[in-house]
Amino acid sequence: YKGSGAEGTLVTFCPVKEGCPPSQSRSFRELLFNGCILFGIEFSYAMETAYVTPVLLQMGLPDQLYSLVWFISPILGEPQPALMAHVWGCRRPVYWWVTLCLFPGALLGLSLLLNGRDIGTALADTATNHKWGILLTVCGVVLMDFSADSADNPSHAYMMDVCSPVDQDRGLNIHALLAGLGGGFGYVVGGIHWDRTGFGRALGGQLRVIYIFTAVTLSITTVLTLISIPHLQHRQRPHRLLHGRPRQLPGPPWQRPQAGCGSVVQSLGPNKTQQKSLVSFVISKNGLVKGPGRSFCNPGPRPSLLLPGWLSFEGMLLFYTDFMGEVVFQGDPKAPHTSEEYQKYNSGVTMGCWGMCIYAFSSKKVSCLSVRTLYFIAYLAFGLGTGLATLSRNLYVVLSLCITYGVLFSTLCTLPYSLLCDYYQSKKVSFAGSGADGTRRGMGVDISLLSCQYFLAQILVSLVLGPLTSAVGSANGVMYFSSLVSFLGCLYSSLFLAVD
Repeated sequence: YKGSGAEGTLVTFCPVKEGCPPSQSRSFRELLFNGCILFGIEFSYAMETAYVTPVLLQMGLPDQLYSLVWFISPILGEPQPALMAHVWGCRRPVYWWVTLCLFPGALLGLSLLLNGRDIGTALADTATNHKWGILLTVCGVVLMDFSADSADNPSHAYMMDVCSPVDQDRGLNIHALLAGLGGGFGYVVGGIHWDRTGFGRALGGQLRVIYIFTAVTLSITTVLTLISIPHLQHRQRPHRLLHGRPRQLPGPPWQRPQAGCGSVVQSLGPNKTQQKSLVSFVISKNGLVKGPGRSFCNPGPRPSLLLPGWLSFEGMLLFYTDFMGEVVFQGDPKAPHTSEEYQKYNSGVTMGCWGMCIYAFSSKKVSCLSVRTLYFIAYLAFGLGTGLATLSRNLYVVLSLCITYGVLFSTLCTLPYSLLCDYYQSKKVSFAGSGADGTRRGMGVDISLLSCQYFLAQILVSLVLGPLTSAVGSANGVMYFSSLVSFLGCLYSSLFLAVD
């Protein structure tokens, strides 16, 4: 929403309603380029998740503190998507601002993340004291995480705004495919022993090669995304009701009733059920939430359903390479660099990248299953996969279990947004809480609510896993945590998710 004088103007981007220019069909090239930034982001995430924990442990960071590295960036990122969705009604300026302004931040964070140890050594660090290296690496993680997360959400939101319902489904599938490919190729690059090649030795070692590949990939994909879909200037409409009466500007989202993404301001009138104090227990595909004898319409999938999924997945993802190095390969990141234990740990980290590569390439939505079944199977498979990984030291068994990680990742990245699109496109939806002034909440806020679950999960993981790993005495604690939370998510989805 944009305010102008006594009356505001509504900038609309919903393709579903009649009269919106973006309702034209989008070409495959436009949808592909629009999602390219996800390829670059996931490529960068692959490098980050694979090497941050090993690098920090090798510099001497205590086990009980290493998970706190991931604490600051989600604190900054948690309120950011919803705030931006409220401040700017037109998503294209947000899209350009996020991509252009936060892309340099991601690149700078990547530089500090992968070169922090070398920069610290150039400043004042010694062979036994890497305080500057640890500080710079942590700053790089925070900057990289915050910048990349902030650039991710507008890509989904803008694609949903400017695409028809058919193109939205195509776009979401392309986004999921590119994200999986980006992470997969990122882990492939990280899984190669560049120190053993002439190219790697010429550039200065493993981390230097990884940095160059990641920086080039992120730059190219950002440019492709910026030129993906032309910016269409949409006609601005005055804030009026259907009967032509002027109305006041809408308040902030936490004071607004529920809303859809209609391009024409409509007054739908409150239902009787909207005037009650309501308690929700289950949610349907069309947004119908049912309680004991009471029901009302609520937009999209329940965000809380995503929390156990992201909790278990983030716990595994951020520390999987450390698990491979310490538990499977029996290495020690703090051993002398010339020792066999140190070399085993590095080999485990590299092999962990190949395991993550398997999960990334196996991320594929199983469209033949119902929503409830897919949620249940995704959580169940992930819980079994992480649990069995702690029981076996066989490398091939542990690597094959990575397929189950891809099932959950694909579900978390696509299914909630698909349900949200179905909700807003359904003509049977009665939007709860539409007030007399016609104000309604848009799709961008709901997308932000879904995205915020990722940040919340990372905050909780960063607080819990360090002390848990220290108490257990090995990286097995990470997999125990992920398996338990995933089984809880499986139970939650089977009891409280009802999709019609």
